[in-house]
Amino acid sequence: MFNKTVLTLLVAALFISGSLFSHTAMVHAEEFSADIVTDMHTGSVNGKIYFKNTQLNRSDMMGMINIVKYPDVYQLFTGTKKYHVSNVTELETDDPMAGITDFKAWATENDLKKTGTESLEGFDCDIYEGTIEVDEETGETAPMKIWLSRKLQYPLKTETLMPAPVGSVVSVVKNIETGKQPAHLFEIPEGYTQADTMEQAMGMPDMSQFSEGQMPTGEQMENMMKQVQEMMKNMQQQ
Repeated sequence: MFNKTVLTLLVAALFISGSLFSHTAMVHAEEFSADIVTDMHTGSVNGKIYFKNTQLNRSDMMGMINIVKYPDVYQLFTGTKKYHVSNVTELETDDPMAGITDFKAWATENDLKKTGTESLEGFDCDIYEGTIEVDEETGETAPMKIWLSRKLQYPLKTETLMPAPVGSVVSVVKNIETGKQPAHLFEIPEGYTQADTMEQAMGMPDMSQFSEGQMPTGEQMENMMKQVQEMMKNMQQQ
């Protein structure tokens, strides 16, 4: 059955695969653009990354555009032409990486250990492994392995085993091109309107209409499931 936990895990998986993990300590990092490929049990998803610095960056995936202007995050959905604005502190409940300002401190706090080094796409990476909490409300956790580029200060690969029904999420950054990134990439495109909630921006059913413990009727559930299926179909076609 579709519920808030499923939505939470799906959004967290999208955030991780899109690598909002970019609020590392303020050190010099080169600007770059790159492709990102994410493998989940539902198939592979291709996306794009535009990295200006640790405070200003963007990722595009599955019809979802994340623009980070630290501490604000703009989440745009091409299917609905709507966007939602959050502060990273608001996202920490659903996104384990949203509030990172110092990677080493975050890794220590979450008991991630440096387990080795490896070169990916010609960049030296430090490998970190551990288990992180992906949903503060339910206490759901997920094993994670991160390959962090020293030069780019960006994860070039992540492996995460999200709780069911999401499962394994593996993201790899490829075709990296260093160089200045155009300022317009980090602005809201024309034609988008701001939504009050993430669900509204995504085109999800409005779950706020049901009080705690109240179940929707069979007809309401059927209509909501149709909305969810249509939303996922539109996202996958992007």
